[in-house]
Amino acid sequence: MSSENVKVFTTDYSPTSLALAFAGQDAVLSLLGLSAIDQQYALIEAAVKAGVKRFLPSEFGLDNASAQVLAVVPPFRVRAELIDTLKAKQAAGSPIEWTAVVAGLFLDWGLRVGFLDLDVENRTAELWDDGDVPFTVTNLTVVARTVAKLLTDTAAYEASRNAYIYTGSVTTTQKELLAATEKATNAKFEVTRIESQKLIAESTTKLAGGDLTATIPLVKAVAFARFHGEALTDLRKYGLFNEKFGIKDDSTEESVATIVKNWLELPYIRYVLPTV
Repeated sequence: MSSENVKVFTTDYSPTSLALAFAGQDAVLSLLGLSAIDQQYALIEAAVKAGVKRFLPSEFGLDNASAQVLAVVPPFRVRAELIDTLKAKQAAGSPIEWTAVVAGLFLDWGLRVGFLDLDVENRTAELWDDGDVPFTVTNLTVVARTVAKLLTDTAAYEASRNAYIYTGSVTTTQKELLAATEKATNAKFEVTRIESQKLIAESTTKLAGGDLTATIPLVKAVAFARFHGEALTDLRKYGLFNEKFGIKDDSTEESVATIVKNWLELPYIRYVLPTV
C-alpha cells in the first residue's frame, strides 16, 4: 500500500473528532494499550453512531473470555466488559458486530524484550516450576495476517462474527523455548527457578494493595503456571483460527532461530519495540 492511500487522522477522542474519523469506515481496529483501554468506550459509541460494521477491540493477548484468566488478572476484566458493551449495543438494535483476537503471548516481541523470561543478551533464564506447562505464542506477523484475513476474506469474516478467535504460531513450553534459544545462540544459559504459587500469591496481594506492576507476573503466570491442573494459555483446545484459514508459521526451533539471528544482526530492534 502506497502512502497516499493511508490517511492519518489525529484525534482528541471527543465524540465530534471520532465521528469524523469513523465516517464511511467499515471496520475499526483498536490497538490501545491497557493504560488507555477505557478510551474504547468512546470508540464504541462513535463507531455505532457512524455505522461501522465491525469493531475489533484491543485484545491480542490472554483469553479474556475465560473467567479463570480474569480471576488471576483482574485488571483485564475491563476487556470483557467492553465485549459486554458491544453486546448491549446489539441488543438495543445496533447492527455493529465485533471480533476479539486472542493470541496468547507474543513470541518474537516476548523473546526480544525478555517477557518470556529468557534473556538472550545475558544468557540467563527463569523457569517457572519445571518449565513444562504448554502455552500458545504468536508471532506478530501471524497476528497481522490473521486480522487482514478476517477483514478481506468472506469466509473468515463470517466465521469471526461476534466471536473470540484464537491464533497461534506454536504451542510450546519454557523448557522447549530455552533449548531452542540455547541452540540458536550456541550458548548455555544460567537457569533460575521460580516457585509459581509463591509468586502468584505475592503478586495477587500486591495488586490488591494497588501495585499495578504486579499485573505483569500474573500475566506470565497465566501462561507459565497451571491453575487447578489446567494450562490456561494452551489455545489449541479452541481450534486455531489462523491455521483453519491457511496461516501457519515455523516450528518453535525455526522461529527462535530466525528471531535470534535478526536480533543479533539488528540489536537496536530491542530498544525501539513498545514497552509492556
